[in-house]
Amino acid sequence: MRKLIFIFKKIRAKVKKIGAVRGNISIIALVLIFLFAFIFLAVSDLCRIFIVRESTKKAADAAALAVAQNILFFEYDNYYIHAREIVEKNYCQLCDIDVSYDEVTVSVRRDLKFILIKGFFSDSCSIYAWSKTKVIYPWDDYFGLCNSYRFSLP
Repeated sequence: MRKLIFIFKKIRAKVKKIGAVRGNISIIALVLIFLFAFIFLAVSDLCRIFIVRESTKKAADAAALAVAQNILFFEYDNYYIHAREIVEKNYCQLCDIDVSYDEVTVSVRRDLKFILIKGFFSDSCSIYAWSKTKVIYPWDDYFGLCNSYRFSLP
């Protein structure tokens, strides 16, 4: 009989320990859920940075190539409008465009909206990209289609 009472006391002590542990497990589970949610939102914000960076780079490259093509065919009058349209189709804003005889430089900006980081910073973030394209005319020495003469100085 004493052994039976001792076994019941032992079982009751284990049940009390399990009840105390279950309360701690629920708190730990809640903390882990918040931790994983925080990590997931931080990773998604970092991924947004890379996605927006790639889209701004694509917009800058596309605008620079389009303007270079217009210049190649001597269409100087509407290059700014064409570049702005291409950039706006990629959800970006045209910041600056510099056109010379053989080179086009375009800079583009896009605002970035965060999920988690916006709680820490009041300002929005902007991603900038720029692209430079060299215009090669068919009469340049690069293609070798035209005869060119070099004169030496006496």
